[in-house]
Amino acid sequence: MKSLPISSLPLFLVCGALATVSIYACQSGETTAPTSSTVSVVSSTAAGGAGGEATATSSGKGGAGGDSFSISTGVGGGTGGSCADVVVEAKITIKPADIIFLIDNSGSMTEEINGVEQNINGSFAQIIGASGVDYRVIMVTDHGSTSTLEVCIEAPLSTIPIGGCAGIGSMPPGENPGKFYHYSLNVQSWDSVCLGLDSLYGTKKDQFNLHPEGWAKWLRPEAVKVFVEVTDDRIQCDWTGAGKTWIFNDGNNNYLTAKQTALDIDSALLAHSPLHFGSKAKRHYIWYSLVGLQSKDLAKASDTMLPIDPAASALDAFGPFDPVTTDKCLPGAVNSGIAYQWLSKGTGGLRFPLCNAAGYSAIFNDIAAGVVEGAAVPCEIAFPEPQNNQQLDLNSLLVLYTPGDMSMTQTFGLAKSEAECGLANDKFYLDEAAKLIKLCPLACKIVEADTKAKLQVKIQCGGIAD
Repeated sequence: MKSLPISSLPLFLVCGALATVSIYACQSGETTAPTSSTVSVVSSTAAGGAGGEATATSSGKGGAGGDSFSISTGVGGGTGGSCADVVVEAKITIKPADIIFLIDNSGSMTEEINGVEQNINGSFAQIIGASGVDYRVIMVTDHGSTSTLEVCIEAPLSTIPIGGCAGIGSMPPGENPGKFYHYSLNVQSWDSVCLGLDSLYGTKKDQFNLHPEGWAKWLRPEAVKVFVEVTDDRIQCDWTGAGKTWIFNDGNNNYLTAKQTALDIDSALLAHSPLHFGSKAKRHYIWYSLVGLQSKDLAKASDTMLPIDPAASALDAFGPFDPVTTDKCLPGAVNSGIAYQWLSKGTGGLRFPLCNAAGYSAIFNDIAAGVVEGAAVPCEIAFPEPQNNQQLDLNSLLVLYTPGDMSMTQTFGLAKSEAECGLANDKFYLDEAAKLIKLCPLACKIVEADTKAKLQVKIQCGGIAD
C-alpha cells in the first residue's frame, strides 16, 4: 500500500492498493483497474497420452494488492490429447453497499434540491433497485418538504407512498428497515462532513430524536461505504473527535489547501471508525461528488488552466484521473467543491455537476455497477510447462472462452502481434520472450467484464527438446 502523498491521491484506491476490494473501474480510459486478488488455475499435462504431472502458472494484470494465484496440478490423461491444458475461471462477487447521502439544505440550494429529490425518488431508486446489488440507503439531511429546502424520500425506497411527501408536514421519515434510513439533520453549505462525523455515533442527535446512537448502527461491516456528497458549495468546519480537533477548510478554492483537506477528511474517517471505513492499508469507502463544478466539456484543470476534455459530453462524469477544477457550473453554483473532488479522485468515485440534474444517472449507474471482490480472469497467462522434456507446438495453441452465461464456447484466434489485434474481440497473441499468452485488448475487456468467465488454453507438444 502506498502512503498518501498528494501526488498519488488518484491511485490510492483506484488501481492497485486495496487488498481485496477494487472499485468499479478506472475511469476515462487511462488504465484498467485490477479486479482480482485470487485466481484459481487448474493445470493438467499429458505427454503423448502417457499421462504426467506439471504445474502451470497464470499471470496478468496485477490484482488488488498484487498477483495472488491459487495453483493446483492434475495428472494428465487421455491419448493424443493436448500436451498442456490450463483452465482459468473468474471468482467474483459483488460486495454489499451502504450508500450515504450527505445533502446540503442551505438557501443556495433552492434551484437544485428539488432536482436532487426527484432524481433520488426516480432514477436512483429504479437504477439501484434493478442492479442486483445488496444495498441500503442512508440519508443525512433535513427531512421534510422540498419547498422549505428539506428532502423527503418516497417509495420504493421509503415507506412514504408516492406523492405522500406533498403533505408530509412534521411527520418523520418513512424508514424502510434493511433498505432505507433517514437521519434528519439540517446540513448547511460548509458543514456536511463535520455533521456526518458528529452524528455517526449520535453525538449530534437527529431532529426527531429517533436514533440516539447515531447512524452507524445501520452500517454493515462487510459493506463498502459509498458516500454521495451533494452541495453547490465548499467545506469549512471543525470537528472534535478521534482524539483531536480537526479543521477542514479548503481555502476557498485554494488548490494546495484543498488537497490537504481531502487527506485530513480521509484521516478523520479512518480514525473515527476503522470498522466501517477501514485503514490506510485497506479503505472501505468510496466518495462520489455531486457538486458545483463545471461540466467536463467546458472545465479547465485547476493546476494548468488547460481544458480537461473539450470532446466530452456535458453528460460525462469526471473520473479519478481527470484533474480537479475550480470552474463552477451554471446556473447558481457557489463553489466547485474542490476538496470533495479530491476525495472522489482519491477513492475512485466519480464527480458530476450538481447543476445538471438530467445527468445524475452517470453517478447512479456507477454506484449500481457494484464493488467487486474476488478474482477476474487475467488477460495474460504464462506458457504451461510440458511434461517429459517435450517442446510446445505454439502453432497448435488454442484459447477457448466460455462466457459466464454458459452460452457457446468461443475459440479465440491467433494474431501475429498486438499491433495486428486491431478491433478484434476474439483474438490473442504470443509474447514468446516473456512466455506469455496475451489476449488482444478488446478480447481482454470482454473477458475481464465477465464475472463468471472461463478460459481454457490447449497446446500440443511437438517433439523432445534438445
